[in-house]
Amino acid sequence: MANNNNERIEMELEQADDREMLEQALTEERDKAEKYLADWQRTQADFSNYMKRAEQEKKEIIEFANKALVSNLLPILDDFERAFTSMPAKFAKSSWTEGMRLIYNKMKTVLETQGLSEIKARRESFDPRLHEAAAQREGEEGIVIEEIRKGYKFKDNLLRPSVVVVGKGKEEKIEQEKEG
Repeated sequence: MANNNNERIEMELEQADDREMLEQALTEERDKAEKYLADWQRTQADFSNYMKRAEQEKKEIIEFANKALVSNLLPILDDFERAFTSMPAKFAKSSWTEGMRLIYNKMKTVLETQGLSEIKARRESFDPRLHEAAAQREGEEGIVIEEIRKGYKFKDNLLRPSVVVVGKGKEEKIEQEKEG
């Protein structure tokens, strides 16, 4: 019976050793699984960030292309405006002129729906961020008295500054009398 008891004890010791080995192997496998899960989550986050970055870059490229296109069309708007202001009065009411005005207005409307907006200049305070001074003349100091070329913004970013004439104030008659 003592022999039987010893065999039973040995068998229990072997089972305990096997259990410890199995628990250790299970712990190692759990650690590996947690590491794989963390790696997978990190990769998923990296991929999500990549997709967001790629989408943002795509939007920026489209925005840049639209801005370049609109910028290239501005001289055409300028040409239309110059043609309308220099047109002889006898042609101002002709159907051909009205058709050209419709084309001009349609083009301007399309550009505005894409984000183009005129910079208000005339009778405004001179703003060097929006206006480019070409000259100064007698007039209210610091106020834009004439717009030589319209300026535009594209989606609230300056596309082209307004070229303007700025008032430099009124010259006093006393200074003129001294010179004369």
